[in-house]
Amino acid sequence: MSQGKDGKPDPAAYGQQPEAILPEQLFAAHATKQLHPKATRALAAGLIYIMGEIMNGVYGLRVKADAEEADGREIQPHQVEEAIRSDNELRRLLSAWLLEGAPGAQTASQPVQQPVAPTPDGALENSVDRMMSAINPDESVTVSASARRLLAGLLTLLAEHMMDAADVISTRTNSNVIYAEDVRAAVKVMLTGEMRQLADREISSATA
Repeated sequence: MSQGKDGKPDPAAYGQQPEAILPEQLFAAHATKQLHPKATRALAAGLIYIMGEIMNGVYGLRVKADAEEADGREIQPHQVEEAIRSDNELRRLLSAWLLEGAPGAQTASQPVQQPVAPTPDGALENSVDRMMSAINPDESVTVSASARRLLAGLLTLLAEHMMDAADVISTRTNSNVIYAEDVRAAVKVMLTGEMRQLADREISSATA
């Protein structure tokens, strides 16, 4: 298995094509142009890598938490937010979400709705479960239903941002098709530091 940030195991290395992890409708919902097959693979690899970094952070926080807490070993939404805030690169990537969509930004009177792609019922949540299984194969840590919905919303948000950026880049080359190279360029724009390098490596490997 390849490595993620700080030498941690990288959940993007699944032993199968990355697009198989995510529902096809996740990409179709935001596509304004034709997607080259390798572009779909590149999008999936990039998304799985970023979500893997988020979920690795969440998993680490949950493991460190007091096992005697009322929610035991179950990941909660506030831990998703905490994991993002505690990582400089993730905090920069999701700064707008932290201000508007994170659990800490919501109030009882004005709840913020998480973005949801028009996918089959439970498809995004199933993708979250599959990614978490790669990080936590013995299932010693579980994901609460509310945290699963939050992570699914983040997955949708990241897919939208990545596809929008790839669309802009392809337009600059007067193309009506989004190629893997457009996705790679979009990810390089979105990410910084070590995450930029590692995400590019995953995309390059998936589309070789």
